[in-house]
Amino acid sequence: MPSLYFSTNTAIILTLFAASMWGSWMQVIKHRKNYPLSGIAFILYFFSFIMIWVVTFALAPSLLPDGIAATSAANSDVIPTILLGGAMMGLGMLISLHVMSSVGLLLSTAVSGALGSILGLATSVAQEGIPDGRYSVILLVSCTAVFIIASFICNYSAILRDRDKAVSSGQSSAQKRKGPVTIQIVLFLLLSTFLVNGWSIGTATGTARGVPPILTCAYMATGSFLGILIVCGVTYTIKRQWKTILCVGSDKKPLLLSLIGAVCHYGGNLISIYAMPVISATLSFLFGRTANVWTYFWGFYYKEFSGAKKRTYFVLAVGIALYFIGIALLTLFNYG
Repeated sequence: MPSLYFSTNTAIILTLFAASMWGSWMQVIKHRKNYPLSGIAFILYFFSFIMIWVVTFALAPSLLPDGIAATSAANSDVIPTILLGGAMMGLGMLISLHVMSSVGLLLSTAVSGALGSILGLATSVAQEGIPDGRYSVILLVSCTAVFIIASFICNYSAILRDRDKAVSSGQSSAQKRKGPVTIQIVLFLLLSTFLVNGWSIGTATGTARGVPPILTCAYMATGSFLGILIVCGVTYTIKRQWKTILCVGSDKKPLLLSLIGAVCHYGGNLISIYAMPVISATLSFLFGRTANVWTYFWGFYYKEFSGAKKRTYFVLAVGIALYFIGIALLTLFNYG
């Protein structure tokens, strides 16, 4: 099946670039003002659906010589799983955004980062098996552990940052919290982590079965949009929110923000899926965990660490360094 073929080095670089896009798209949330969070997700996945299918139809003559319909029919047994994976991921992202707005980024990424790493790795291995390579099991477990530890250390640096700012402004730690962590919030956090794992379910299934990457991404985008459309569409209809969500007679900035988010989110997905067959879905997933690093890079851009103590910067530097150690281990995996 004709496709775009990359060297291992190029595939790794593209996957890391995709991770940078994933770590950046949520920044649009900071500029939404009073626009509903669910609206950002709904419009984002609508734009993603349109964008990916436009790319698919444009590249189909060279990448899908048998045609979209015939290629889809030939893979009809796995397409439902890819659609399901896309729907799960979209709904998981929606829930995750609301959890973050309730308890903040720290708790949500600390729990979802650790549990999500384990779930994603297990799902990818279950679909395509353990990648070939010397000491593959040891390296996979080691890299997963390194990324989990890196995530916790970076999150701890953010806790220290908040403490530093609380001390300098005379606020107590309780005043800095986003909100109480209730049983409901914890359950939603666990649910969102499970649903976001739909990314690994859909992409690993498509990669393992040899579905053309462009088609895998197209059906992932379709699943994401349909899932969001069903859940949010019912809510918007009952609450009569369609005019608000579509920005009828109001500022169109949320639509632009959603478009930017779609390019970063599903544009990154497309790049990652195309590089996946070269380095495997399992290693691609682990490389993708570096998206968290970009959250902190953007934090520097927005001066979120201004006023932090040297110890806080040191802890953050250690966490980021561990991410790069994990990247080095994964790169060596491909040549071991």
